Amino acid sequence: MGGIDVNLSQIDLNLLFVLKHLLEEKHVSNTAMALNMSQSAVSRALQKMRVFFNDELLVRKKYGYELTPKAELVRQDINNVITSLEKLAHRDSFDPSTVSSTVKVYGLLPQINTLMPKVIAKIRQEAPNLKVSLDSAPKRHFDALVAGEVHFALSSHQPPSSEQNIYRMVVAKRTFRLLMNRYHPLADLELTPERLAEFDFGQVSLQGEKRLSFEHKYQELGLANKKKRLSAPVQLNNFSSAPSIAAETEIIFHLPTPFAEAACQDPRLIVREVPAELQLDFQEVFLYWHKRFNDDPMCEWVREIFKQLYVGTDTLA
Repeated sequence: MGGIDVNLSQIDLNLLFVLKHLLEEKHVSNTAMALNMSQSAVSRALQKMRVFFNDELLVRKKYGYELTPKAELVRQDINNVITSLEKLAHRDSFDPSTVSSTVKVYGLLPQINTLMPKVIAKIRQEAPNLKVSLDSAPKRHFDALVAGEVHFALSSHQPPSSEQNIYRMVVAKRTFRLLMNRYHPLADLELTPERLAEFDFGQVSLQGEKRLSFEHKYQELGLANKKKRLSAPVQLNNFSSAPSIAAETEIIFHLPTPFAEAACQDPRLIVREVPAELQLDFQEVFLYWHKRFNDDPMCEWVREIFKQLYVGTDTLA
């Protein structure tokens, strides 16, 4: 296991499974809830793993637990071991109607909200005991996939060029709209780059981006440069707060079309088309998976659901 010298005859694989969740959650009570165990049982499992690995693994800090350096190594090793065991179990016995595993998917809210409801409905119909775990926390899109912490990632981003073990297929197209207050000064006017540049924007920076997503278009038009930039007095690290901010201010948000349109259930908001000069190059949303799960029967079955629902369609995400 990644250079860690252990005697596997001494270990209960159930304890490894508990430890895997502990190292992901970094929280005893959350792990207990996820595994339907008592907190005392999880604590006992952690203590046994500390003895086995001769390491604290989880160290209590002011606001929870942190992993020790050895725990970081153990986490990757455990993922690989459990993945191998799951693949062996699924290979000869996978049956959607009886499978009771968990499929884990990472994606940002616009992709999760647009694509996953139909997938989950199909899974519930054909595999009622298969659990679906969704993670939409803003972070680097491929870290969890590479680490083996999720089976799939939904993203329009490209994986690192150094990562050669990631596969993908197109599941949706990505377009954008401008979300603004219904009584915004531009609400009833023709939108032009020049008019928009006079107002403030909200920047949704999911991975630490330093400029608005279409600011380079302003530079191409000669309307912005390093000294003359668009005004973005509000910066968010996720989409969820954008609608309420737009409803109370004159801040304009450039958002994925399905998310912007869904926000307009609030009667204070409207969506407008992005001027042609500012429209981003065509983007596609991909379903990504790692080589380690490429031939896993459960993952093959889930990929087939995505193919049935979305491949060859004009779904916007």
